[in-house]
Amino acid sequence: MLAWLDRRVVPANARRAEEPAGTTYGDRLRISLGGTSTGALLKAVDRLSDAQTERWRGGLSHADYLTVLLTLVYVRACLPEEWKRILSESRRPQFPHSGQLLVRILARSVGRELGDAHERLLLALSQNLGDSRVCDIVRLLDDTGPVDRAEHAQAGERLLSRYSDLVGRRAGDFFTPRAAVDVLATLVADGSDDVASVHDPFVRAGELLSAAWGAVAQAQGTAPRASGAGVGEHPLALAAMNLALHGVSAAHLVPGGTTPSAGTDQERQSFDRIVTNPPFNVRLERPVEEGHWRYGSPPLHNANFDWLQYAVTRLREGGRAAVLMPDIAAFSANPSERRIRAAMVEDGAVEAVIALPAQLFTTTGIRVSVWLLRHPTGACDDILFVDASRLGSLVSRTRRELTPDETRRVLDAYRAWTAARAAGRVFAGAEGLSRAVPVEAIREKDYVLSPAFYVPSGEPSENRAADPADLMALAGQLTELDERAREADAAVAELLGRYGL
Repeated sequence: MLAWLDRRVVPANARRAEEPAGTTYGDRLRISLGGTSTGALLKAVDRLSDAQTERWRGGLSHADYLTVLLTLVYVRACLPEEWKRILSESRRPQFPHSGQLLVRILARSVGRELGDAHERLLLALSQNLGDSRVCDIVRLLDDTGPVDRAEHAQAGERLLSRYSDLVGRRAGDFFTPRAAVDVLATLVADGSDDVASVHDPFVRAGELLSAAWGAVAQAQGTAPRASGAGVGEHPLALAAMNLALHGVSAAHLVPGGTTPSAGTDQERQSFDRIVTNPPFNVRLERPVEEGHWRYGSPPLHNANFDWLQYAVTRLREGGRAAVLMPDIAAFSANPSERRIRAAMVEDGAVEAVIALPAQLFTTTGIRVSVWLLRHPTGACDDILFVDASRLGSLVSRTRRELTPDETRRVLDAYRAWTAARAAGRVFAGAEGLSRAVPVEAIREKDYVLSPAFYVPSGEPSENRAADPADLMALAGQLTELDERAREADAAVAELLGRYGL
């Protein structure tokens, strides 16, 4: 019955004064029964952030307007007393309808929870609103009636998604793909018991930290502490609101950097669980001092093993981490990276490597892998390899997603392996998907950790032109040479610039 009513929109001439456009008869029935108007807030947010954006954003850029709108949704959900104050101000008959004034009130309302940086940001944005009718936005959001926290969280995700679309290629530095979030969060939470802390040292918009926090809380029945670090005051404020909308209201977020060896993150604290999608293949600002990390200094041109060693070093005894890495980290021929990779394997720090499909990110087709790490045990017996690179399907011309069933297959492979180990049984693996490999075989492959090296594809081929391992090694060498060529080009351009050429 409700499903049928949800498909019937109340006509404009039949809507009540408090009902926004798009209200269904299902929404009306839920409210009459004391429930929430499911979907009403989402419909209002869609109107405000898409079709009618130009009507309200004044002199703000579209992205800055979305920041203001997300802040309003956050206050409505998480700061009810402040929301009542803002709503009261917007309804005053003598209110001059100044968007600037109302957003200044909004800024002061969130300063205590989100910090001075977000308050300063909103105060700066208010200068560009002029006579924009922000009061109408407030009333429209409030007129959606009773809305639960889950719908507020959905509204926040929708606004962040639109923000991602607007920032274009920079979105790759801001968001983690949903498929990767689901895999990392569930893997790191599996078997959680007495987990007190979850940390993301490169928190982006908080999507990975909130998912991991929620998965751990669900697995063990109690909520852990959440913390993270990020680059830039604006992204940190967006992350704080996103986390709060998902129930992580007390997350401790601090400024961080694009490389962890700088030591700005969390004052060398340790954690039970770490999840992160750090920036890929970034150059270190300066050489890492010998002895700074457990397994040696990473090369200056690439911070991938700076991040991997950070995760291992910051784990408490019994702790586990899930780190998203570009595929090249698993088979790079760079001597420093190979040495670190070998030391991590021999020390028992690497538990599993899972290859995900290409094109998960909106802005790049790069292939990525999940490194499942643990507090070092001092010795390695075997490592699980899962090759999910052939899974997924295109949802657009450039982007691929994993279905829930495919994600479940990956997680089931990991759980079957851990169950076999606990029972002292040999893990059979699944053809074309998973295999447990003893450390002796990994040594023979010179510590290459790409699942493609160890998991047979299960597809017969009569004409094999080359061994996949050889092709992978060549690809790694070509990638490194390409990186060095770009560095050389940049150095030459700088020298030419000095002489005005």
